[in-house]
Amino acid sequence: MNLSVKDVAGLLKVSDKTIYRMIQNETIPCFRVGRQWRFDRREIMSWMEDTRAFSYKTAIENSAGDEESISIAEFLLRGGIYQAIHASTKGEAVRSSLERIKTRIIDIDIKKLFTSITDREALCPTSVGNGIALPHPGSFGKFTASSYIALCRLERPIPFGAVDNEDVDTLFFIFPKNERRFLRIQAKLLRLLREEEVISAVRRLQFSEELYRSEILRVLAEKETQIFRQIDV
Repeated sequence: MNLSVKDVAGLLKVSDKTIYRMIQNETIPCFRVGRQWRFDRREIMSWMEDTRAFSYKTAIENSAGDEESISIAEFLLRGGIYQAIHASTKGEAVRSSLERIKTRIIDIDIKKLFTSITDREALCPTSVGNGIALPHPGSFGKFTASSYIALCRLERPIPFGAVDNEDVDTLFFIFPKNERRFLRIQAKLLRLLREEEVISAVRRLQFSEELYRSEILRVLAEKETQIFRQIDV
């Protein structure tokens, strides 16, 4: 069932103007039918669950509870940040990253994931610009028990077939508990990676690994709270 702007405004108890602003900021799932904006009811209900109860404290400290309300920062806290990964080719970067991630997320199949990810990369590179890529398989043969994001920093930039022709040194891997979670996590992460503050934090070099990790989590949590601000429903 498709909803109108007025329908969604009623569900969220906000004005039509607020919905149009959210459309403009690309923070709510929608599509056009002619000159009118429409919303898939199932997508909106899922989105409402995703945008519940965001705050810096819960994003960083609360690892329990309903996964639908967990932030990108918390998914990254679960999956980990890995630095100084040695690689000179895209294949080496993916394999070496997966091997490091496997030390923390034990329920991933490196061999199958590597094959699926490299097959996907051969069809269309997953670079999103600014030296960042989101390698992922075309389809997940197996899902993890919980959802995770892992951030991998390479020792040096390598060619990745990026649309902006910029070499890549930063990889985000998403390990979802199901296909829908992957799509929702990927969409939110991509939206956050449009923010200069987020890009700067991700690509900043820190002398301390702990400082680097803390800064990324702080910026992600704050930006996510700001962009996907709590809706009173």
